[in-house]
Amino acid sequence: MYLADCHLHTHHSPDSESGLRDVCEAGLRAGLSALTVTDHVEMSWFVGGGYDRSSAASFEETSRFAAEYRERLLILRGVELGEPLEDQEAAEALLNSHDYDFVLGSLHNLPGVDDFYFLDYGKVDPLPLLDRYFDELLRMVGWGRFDSLAHLTYPFRYLPEDLRSAGTGRWRDGIDAVLKAAAGKGLALEINVSGLRDPRYFLSPDLPLLRRFHELGGRLITVGSDAHRPQDVGVPVEEGLRAAKEAGFDAYALFVGRQPVLHPLDL
Repeated sequence: MYLADCHLHTHHSPDSESGLRDVCEAGLRAGLSALTVTDHVEMSWFVGGGYDRSSAASFEETSRFAAEYRERLLILRGVELGEPLEDQEAAEALLNSHDYDFVLGSLHNLPGVDDFYFLDYGKVDPLPLLDRYFDELLRMVGWGRFDSLAHLTYPFRYLPEDLRSAGTGRWRDGIDAVLKAAAGKGLALEINVSGLRDPRYFLSPDLPLLRRFHELGGRLITVGSDAHRPQDVGVPVEEGLRAAKEAGFDAYALFVGRQPVLHPLDL
């Protein structure tokens, strides 16, 4: 089966020290046919002033490695564009400055609030933040200048256990609105498998939400490891593909030149 990992980070992301050669070699060992480098560019860091210059370095290095590995591995040039509406002008300038193959849209924090990863949940009530989170995702989808919506349930990774285990029912209507809007705009939904590498976490989104996206007319999905270390590249992408098939999808998308190339789920 054709295996691709569409969410990877290198040393051009502030939370990774991975060299791109190590990432590429790890991809080959994992049996990948393709990988997409999606280093972080967080617009929340640059409100009122440009975009992260490391994005240019990531794009240039990925281009060089794509040429070097072309006979062994398809390497695609992407970006994880975080919080694009916090500086929409800068976000659009970034997208206009590089011929990306793939743009992953993500939301790690709300305006004026720390990343959900860093919040002290002993001092912060996460419930109203999550209400706002899905509203902000809906606004992002309305803007829609990305190809796939990353880790829909990102904040749930970091909630206290009692809230995590309660699930997403409180936000059913908000999540439905996001999924319906994404389906209507022809956007893909990412299956982020990073949670499967840690017994505390889970697939994002989980199988019921993947099924709901399909029910609401969603037809494009991408799968990514969200690897920040070479040993996590491609792990466990196949589990994400199995979930996609169980949810009703018969193919997954790999974006090349911002266009989806579909690969059947022959599992």
